[in-house]
Amino acid sequence: MIEEIEENTHLIDCEIDCRFGRKQLQEVQFENCRFLLIDYSQMEFLDIIFKKCDLSNFNFSKSIFYRCKFQACKLIGSQFIGSTLKDIYWQDCFMNYAVFSDSKLKQVCFEDSQLKEVFFQSVSFNKVDFLKCNLQLADFTESKLNGLDFSNSDFIDIRLTPNLAKGMSIRFDQAASIAATLGVIIKD
Repeated sequence: MIEEIEENTHLIDCEIDCRFGRKQLQEVQFENCRFLLIDYSQMEFLDIIFKKCDLSNFNFSKSIFYRCKFQACKLIGSQFIGSTLKDIYWQDCFMNYAVFSDSKLKQVCFEDSQLKEVFFQSVSFNKVDFLKCNLQLADFTESKLNGLDFSNSDFIDIRLTPNLAKGMSIRFDQAASIAATLGVIIKD
């Protein structure tokens, strides 16, 4: 039971269930664990490591994550709407269709992850890195992209608000899709 998990615990190949709910988890490592409850909204996760866990379609809306790592996890369709994420590292995660809209991301790194059609609408970004990620059709509308560097990641098309794209970095081969978003016609 999630209510019985103590700090400084490393859980491997466990089934995690919940009776009454819990508002905070601290200093726990979950490895290849199966979670029976999918609603973790309005919860605090402090110094947590998720490794090889399937967190697909989980509701983390309005939750707080500090100093957490997600390694080789599935988070397909998971919701982080209105959440605060600080000092977070995502590595080798499969996160297609996840929703981060209206969230605050500070000192966050996405590395070697699938982020196809992820929603980053109206997100506050501060020191966020996208390293070797697939960002195809990711939606950054209504988010200020100043300081974000997409040149290490791949996309053919992303969604953004043109007047909020100033100051973002992209590769030369990514420029055509951004220009098309601005209504620019490129001729040979």
